[in-house]
Amino acid sequence: MQDFWYPLADQYWVSPADEAMYPFRYGDVCATPDLPNLRTGKGKPWHKVLVLHPSCELGAKAGPDTEVLVARVNRVSDIGTNQRAAVRLGWAERDGRLLVAHANTFWLPPLPGQDSDIDWYADFRRLAAVPLGDLREAGRAAAMTHDTRVRLIRREIYFKYRWLLDVDEVRNNESRRIGNDATFEGPRPSWAPYFDST
Repeated sequence: MQDFWYPLADQYWVSPADEAMYPFRYGDVCATPDLPNLRTGKGKPWHKVLVLHPSCELGAKAGPDTEVLVARVNRVSDIGTNQRAAVRLGWAERDGRLLVAHANTFWLPPLPGQDSDIDWYADFRRLAAVPLGDLREAGRAAAMTHDTRVRLIRREIYFKYRWLLDVDEVRNNESRRIGNDATFEGPRPSWAPYFDST
């Protein structure tokens, strides 16, 4: 299986005009809360964070002290020039074979309304727990589309378990999860209609 890890850049983010309809959830990029655990050993702050857990919406059931797992988000320009293409594609060619590259990363194109020449990547190896209240106060920088979240789930599963799932497998499972969730908030993806089991 050698399909694309990432959608096209213009399909990543919910438009800023529609963002208010989408609650905080898995895949959102947020500004970094000002917390001591979000600094490197040298005291450098994290640029941004990517929400990884809880995977459901962080709505009414979640209070301000709810712990949210986030991954560190870095600029692609901060890594070596020879590695940038592999991070942006998720694949690299070696000895005529296409191999997964930088499995611990998830590429992020420029964020809406921000510098259009800065792209990013989330690092699954750099994680921190932050209170939801602090995350909300810091603010959301971009809301990820449902289709991109499917790609994020797929990449995170590969990083954790080395299961190379097809995009359609992940989307079908996510469709069942969303379709059976009567309390799902925000617009539903077209591929996950509500299933009424009554």
